[in-house]
Amino acid sequence: MRKNTRKKLIEAALEIFGEQGYHNATIQQIVRRAGTNVAAVNYHFGDKAHFYVEVVSHALNLDRDVERIDLGDDPPEEQLRTFVFWFVHHVVGIHKPSSSLEKIHIQEMVNPSPILDTLVETFIRPNHMKLRAIVAALLPDDASEQDIRHHCFSVIGQCLHYKFARPVMDRLYNDIEFTEDYVNALAEHITSVSLAGMRAVPAQRIMAVRGGRER
Repeated sequence: MRKNTRKKLIEAALEIFGEQGYHNATIQQIVRRAGTNVAAVNYHFGDKAHFYVEVVSHALNLDRDVERIDLGDDPPEEQLRTFVFWFVHHVVGIHKPSSSLEKIHIQEMVNPSPILDTLVETFIRPNHMKLRAIVAALLPDDASEQDIRHHCFSVIGQCLHYKFARPVMDRLYNDIEFTEDYVNALAEHITSVSLAGMRAVPAQRIMAVRGGRER
């Protein structure tokens, strides 16, 4: 019975924390959905902070493999395409509902709690470092640290736009349907724009040098 109660509390907490975020979610909401009481939370987890850590750890164990991407040994241009296609499909979620971890991840991006450090180290940083390696391979050998970071964040920002701005997009263009073909076209567009931007770096430097000489 105790094990079953603990499981119910974690499952309910995954939903509530994913919907409300750590700061807005309440223990009362969680126990109501779990069909139990506050005393059960105190018994199994202690306070809200320790409860949240347990819930996120559970989500990480469930979704660890799903949240990682395998880029293989393709050339960097194809690796970028693979990354963008995976990321866009991942954030839009046309094949499956968003995972519990992804929902909590989004909440943490908007209103972070101390658990964000854990999410960064276990999920975000490993995938970011893969993107960083791709970007570094595509940029000139003398690309600065700032160049690499800006292009990484540009790719990520373009993908996340379709997660956070979707309600606005639906109102601006109510004929948009997020079908697989449409999401594939978005991913190809982001890939093409990103590659063009990285290839333009040497030309941008030449123009900057010429502009400096003219002054």
